[in-house]
Amino acid sequence: MQNTYTKNYIKIYFWQGVSLVLNFLSMFIVVPYLTSEPTIYGIYSVCISFSIFLAYADLGFMGAGQKYAAEYFAKGDEANEIKVIGFSIFILLIFLGLFSVGFFILSQQPEILVKGINTATQHKIASLLLLILAIFTPTTLLQRLLQMIFGIRMEDFIVQRTNILGSIIKIISVLWFFKKGNYDIVGYFLFTQVVNFVITVIALYIAKKKYNYNFKFLFYSIRFSKEIFKKTKGLAFASLFITISWILYYELDSVAIGKILGANQVAIYAIGLTVLSFFRSILGILFSPFNVRFNHFVGIGDENALKSFYLQIVSILAPVVVFPILVIAILSSSIVLTWVGNDYLQSIEVVQCLVLCNIFAFVTYPTNSMLIAKEKQKVLYFVNALLPFVFWTGIVFTVNFLGVKSFAIFKLVAFLVSALFLLRLMIIYLELDLLTAIKKIFVPMFLPVLILIMTAFFIRSYLPHEKSKMNLLIVALVMGCLIIMAFIIQFFSSRNFRMQIFKTIGWEGKL
Repeated sequence: MQNTYTKNYIKIYFWQGVSLVLNFLSMFIVVPYLTSEPTIYGIYSVCISFSIFLAYADLGFMGAGQKYAAEYFAKGDEANEIKVIGFSIFILLIFLGLFSVGFFILSQQPEILVKGINTATQHKIASLLLLILAIFTPTTLLQRLLQMIFGIRMEDFIVQRTNILGSIIKIISVLWFFKKGNYDIVGYFLFTQVVNFVITVIALYIAKKKYNYNFKFLFYSIRFSKEIFKKTKGLAFASLFITISWILYYELDSVAIGKILGANQVAIYAIGLTVLSFFRSILGILFSPFNVRFNHFVGIGDENALKSFYLQIVSILAPVVVFPILVIAILSSSIVLTWVGNDYLQSIEVVQCLVLCNIFAFVTYPTNSMLIAKEKQKVLYFVNALLPFVFWTGIVFTVNFLGVKSFAIFKLVAFLVSALFLLRLMIIYLELDLLTAIKKIFVPMFLPVLILIMTAFFIRSYLPHEKSKMNLLIVALVMGCLIIMAFIIQFFSSRNFRMQIFKTIGWEGKL
């Protein structure tokens, strides 16, 4: 195992930056085509939201398996690393099979999922989308395998490179499937699934060549192991509970809106959900390398290094999380109107609430990773019970008069309640008092945040509000300039931030 992973972080973030640009392009280019028929887009959104369930089909054993596989990797124990991965894949395989059958059954009667399917065309589209999900479900298994193999080696950037290739192909394909007079959303979805599968196979080939990875031994290790089950079950069941909580909090809103309020309201909500999903995917990539490092430190028993590393990533990544989210929240009206048009005017408030759900992600992501690495299972149960409880309780009492906004508002409320609790846990673990934590983490952001907010509010009245690619590009460029401005102010106004950056890139003591 390497002693330092700074170069890996740089590579991950470089390719992450490329991926970020492509995700923006995907949102700005692909979504306007998809949203041109709101009802069908609503049906598509519900089907896509069900595909996300595939990521949770392992009952928590993939997450637990990756933790212990990373610890074995840190110790140089390749055989046990592969055995843990094989066991985890076995569990995932069983439940992906059940999901595939479930999607096939639902494809015969899509009305079970979506209210408002009124025509034969809409029925056929929903049915075919679910059938495609059923056929390509196994791709998820290969993707999760790649996450484990490359992730525990801190070389996620290799998978990112191949995914970027796939993203480019999918973005270009929009010009074919959504030509003038043609709205082939089924063909587009099928093509994206084929691309995902091919790109995954390419990444597996790279793993074989780069690491001389023993896929033959892995194949024979895909079986049930009583020993590994005993080792992983405690954390796995805690992860399963987290999974269920996150499904209730993150993944069922589109389904519930489709059933209660109809496909049109799903389309309104889906714009905000697209932005939220975009941030979730970026934040997941952003913090995932550090999750693995937490497990490395636990594996070798270095508690002091873990605490130092924990505080360092919270301090550095706070502005990385906060600045873009504030800009999008303030400029949401221009973003929505130039992106998808006046038909989605209701989506503006939804976007504002949902994007703000991640405002404290620089605390919640690493703190959850710390709890998992330290196997604090009781705390994990409590923290993750808060999210769905607050979320659905609020919806039950407000959906009748707030409508779709109820889902956005209480998703934000639930996240803030959870974030405050995790902030308290972080302060306790790092042995800081509240004032010291504020001084180290929040005070350095005060000046750039203040200037950012004032500037964004001033500029937003001058931005375009008519749907067009050029207007959207103008809004995106303004957003980028505001974010860069905030980072420049942060860098020069905060000595602590500068020192953390220098420490991370290995310049500490040289400047």
